[in-house]
Amino acid sequence: MKALDIPTDLLRTLVAVIDCQSYPRAAKVLGCSQPTVSLHMQRLQRHAEGKLMLRQRKPVELTPLGTQLAGYARQILALHGELAYLTGENAGSQTVRVGLPTDYATATLQSGLMALCRAHPELSLEYRCALSQSITLDFESGDLDIVVAIDQGNLPPHGSQTWTVQPLWVTSRSFKLSSERSVPLIAHPEGCEYRLRMTEVLDAADLAWHVIYESPFIQGLQDAVESGLGISALTLPTLTQRMKELRQNADFAPMRPITVGIFSRNTPARPEVSLVLNHLQQTFKATRAPASLNQPSNPK
Repeated sequence: MKALDIPTDLLRTLVAVIDCQSYPRAAKVLGCSQPTVSLHMQRLQRHAEGKLMLRQRKPVELTPLGTQLAGYARQILALHGELAYLTGENAGSQTVRVGLPTDYATATLQSGLMALCRAHPELSLEYRCALSQSITLDFESGDLDIVVAIDQGNLPPHGSQTWTVQPLWVTSRSFKLSSERSVPLIAHPEGCEYRLRMTEVLDAADLAWHVIYESPFIQGLQDAVESGLGISALTLPTLTQRMKELRQNADFAPMRPITVGIFSRNTPARPEVSLVLNHLQQTFKATRAPASLNQPSNPK
């Protein structure tokens, strides 16, 4: 692949076609003609020296090469968008709509985004904090520009960065589990991937369990764990000094890890989206998943 020779306008076209799911809509977003989009895709395939997508498929299906190139394209365009702001080349202010699961709406992350807005007064942000199930649906319907969500394979064309988090069995330092009672679980509402992983392990160990405390917010789960109400699944950054990690054994075996991703749309034509996307990418690269997430289960 002659990567150093690929112009950014070709990368913008690729991402626009993926996001818009058609050449005509991509042309409208990019402000060009459909033949120009076709020409750009032809040129990009020559640069990549391989087929990037199966055009006859709807929704658009990428080849392995296309998937890899799209990931790099989004990262390059995110940096390009930030450069456009730094050099004063942005075309004006538009609102960027960001979806964060409740557990990711932390003070650190919000303060970072506020600092980004102060550095760029022309930038306008709207936040939507809810369970990942709701945020993912809003993103799929086009109501959000950027979301953080568990990667279950339904949003791969829009992915720009992913990482893996490991759920941990935790409880309070004073909690003692009676062998004659069912396991009291502290969990997010039904559909949470962390809740699903807890019950998978307990069911496999043939242990009875019940949900003693349920909340959509990480703070509620933390308070319940610290109070000694029961056992929960959290990630290392959300543990507090008043908690302890349970020793893994036959009953509390390791839970399946969870893949989290940042997903975005409209980055080709909107440098303000690229600016926010790049900020989030750098934030999560530095912190590596500061909290747990919620997402509906997908039972088979």
